[in-house]
Order: sequence, then C-alpha cells, then structure tokens
Amino acid sequence: MPVFPIYALREIPENELRRILDRSRIDISGVEADVRRIIEDVRARGDEAIAEFLSSQVGRAVKPEEIVVREEDVGRAYKEIDRKVLKAIKHMIKNVRSFHRRQLPRSWMMKVEDGVYAGQLVIPLASAGLYVPSGKATYPSVAVMVTVPASVAGVPRIAVASPPYQNEMRMDPATLVAAHLSGASEFYIMGGAHAIAAFAYGTSIVKPVEVVAGPGGPYTYAAKLMVRDVVRIDVPAGPSEALVYADGTLPPEWVAWDFLNEAEHGPDSAAILLTTSMEYAVRVSEELDKAVEALPEPRRSYVMENARKYSAIIVVENLDEAIEFMNRYAAEHLLIDSKNARSIFRKIRNRLRNFGTLCLNTPISAGNYGVGPNATLPTGGYARLYSGLSVDVFLKKPTIEEVRGARGLKRMLETVVSLADYEGFPAHAQSMKVRVRGG
Repeated sequence: MPVFPIYALREIPENELRRILDRSRIDISGVEADVRRIIEDVRARGDEAIAEFLSSQVGRAVKPEEIVVREEDVGRAYKEIDRKVLKAIKHMIKNVRSFHRRQLPRSWMMKVEDGVYAGQLVIPLASAGLYVPSGKATYPSVAVMVTVPASVAGVPRIAVASPPYQNEMRMDPATLVAAHLSGASEFYIMGGAHAIAAFAYGTSIVKPVEVVAGPGGPYTYAAKLMVRDVVRIDVPAGPSEALVYADGTLPPEWVAWDFLNEAEHGPDSAAILLTTSMEYAVRVSEELDKAVEALPEPRRSYVMENARKYSAIIVVENLDEAIEFMNRYAAEHLLIDSKNARSIFRKIRNRLRNFGTLCLNTPISAGNYGVGPNATLPTGGYARLYSGLSVDVFLKKPTIEEVRGARGLKRMLETVVSLADYEGFPAHAQSMKVRVRGG
C-alpha cells in the first residue's frame, strides 16, 4: 500500500476532502487556558515566572539574569559555528536583504487639487520582538527571515528570543549568529508563550516591544492572538505545508523530493500533489515510497503521520480544475513542477490568487534558505487573507494633510460646511469659515 493516498478529485469522499483542505489549522482551544495563565503569570511575576519555567526545561534552578545572552556569548557563538554554515548564513542574508530592500516603500506628498496637498510618511516601529522556535530542530534560517525585514525597515531596537539549546541555558550558536548578522542587538533565552508575554508586557529584564513576529507552535500562536491588543503581530504561521502541481514533464523522483520538502517538517505538516495523469501520479507515488524509506528518523515518522492525516496525491481533470483547487487550498508554498513552469504561470497568473509564495520549477528549499522572499508565510488556508512576512509588518504609514492659503481653503469650504451642517457638527464648519474670512 502506498504511503500517500491517491485520489481522483471528483471522487474524493467529502469527509476526506474536508480533512485535506482544513489540515492542521492551529487549534488553540486546547491550550487557551494554559496560555492565558502563562501570560498572567509573566505579567505578575515577570522574570521569575520565566526563570521558573526555564528551570523545568533545563533540569536545574535558573536565575533571571541567565535569560539574557551576554556579549561574550555572541562572540563565543561565532567561534563555535561551522565555517560552511557561517558562509551559507551570510549568503542567505545577502539575498534576503536585497529582496526586502526592494519592498521598502517611500514617503510621498501629492497635490490633490489647487491649494490642497496630502501625503504619507513611512516610519519604522520603535522596537521588535522576534521569535525563533527550537525543539524538533534549530532554525538559523528563521532567524534570518524574521530579523532582516525588521532591520531593513529601520527598526532601531530588535530583540530575538529562542528556547534553550540542548537543554542548556544558551541559544543555538547558528541561530544567534544569524540573528546578530541580520541586525538584532538583544537576545533572550526564553520560548513559547513566556517569550511572547515578556515582549508584549515587559519585565524587569525584557523591555516591551511594539511588534512581535515569528512562527511557532500552538502556545506561541495562541499567545500572539491574546496580546494583539497590546502589540502588533505578524502573519498566522503554523505547521509547514506545500502544494505541488506537476504536469508530467519532470522526472517523478524530482517531484517526489519536492513533495517531501515541507512534509518532513513535522507530524502536523501537509503536502499535496496535483497532476492531470493517474499514471504519472502512480509513478510519483512509487518514488515517494522509496524516498520516505530513505529518510532518517524522526523525519520519516513525521512524514508517515502527516501522510495519514493531511497529505495526498490528487488527480485533476485539467489545469482549470487544478487552479480552482489551488485557490481553495491557499497553500503556504505553491510549486509548479514543469519544464514549462513560466509559460504555465503566464497563462494562469490572472486566475491564481491564493498562495504564500510561488516556486517556478524550483525546489521550495531554495526559497527556505535564501532566494530572497520571506519564508515566514501564512499557513492553514490563511494565504486567502494574508501575505508573508515583509518590511510592512515593521512600518507605520501615517498621513499628512495641508490646505494652503486662500485658494485651498476656498476649494474645500463648501464641501466641508455642507457635510458638517448635515452631520450636525457646527465647530467643524466654523473652523473653516473663520479661516476663509481671516484669509
């Protein structure tokens, strides 16, 4: 029996289709009470609450001051990191920074009509608290993806938090170096809801921030939702997922490994293959079976579990049916696996709406590790509503208004007075009238 089920789209039972479409949208209902308790504990006891939880993680009493990563710890991390990894991080930062600089908007001012002007400023938020998860693995690439856009946006204070590394009170060296090179200047050893609460409300050691960003598990995500009235938060980023459309022009082995790119992240990840050929679907399935068998643990177990829950190979009738499914699924990563990927994209670009990032005949891993666009993307169908992490998360765009001299005032007078009188605001009208008389 193949690892991944194969369906014809029009024959999938409704309950199976719903399971595939819903996948593991982060269900926070089971952790809400715990998260609320953690947040209130951090608000009440601050660093002591964080240190107490860290003690349970590392198996010894942790002092609050150990939460802070010291300058000498940063220097030590540079010495510990493998040279090849350091080179890769620097290459990634270069590309990600170049892309995000291109995203950066500019302030502007325009003439609306004679004597009437308006504009928009672009101002970075004053501080950012960035979260880099750690547990099943460590993620220096995430440190780059969350820190670079904040740095490019011009945020003057960038703080990064990540859980203890290898059950010790230190941050993963590669993550620390990646965040430092990307522009962060503060580093804290703390994780999940405790980190989010500390960033949102502040403690004696951790100053509060204006925006919190970065992916995480259910506790992290629930905490971000609970503090969003206090700080800005970024995109809904949960378990990784991919949708691959393959037209049969590439070797099935290539498509199989592209399919597994996101599925290997964890047991709640998801991968979908769309193709118009049942024969090709079977060939890819055979390659997938071999590839899964070759995966080391725990990745193999992760794939086997999400294969039973959320992942599948789906055969569609034609490209139109594939596009309809793509928009309905709204994948975090969408990959067109074809020798003709660019021409296919040109053909469908005006109908394809819902995806976090689109890879054209390019392994998703290339983007994960530094093509340039951000890999912190909306998951669980939220690509219908959100884009990936960008410089905009770290910017404010207040506006400017100016009515110049008698010409401008007279242009606006009748409109302002008429609407102010209709809505019952005499001071609104009078503020214009006295200016015009005085002008």
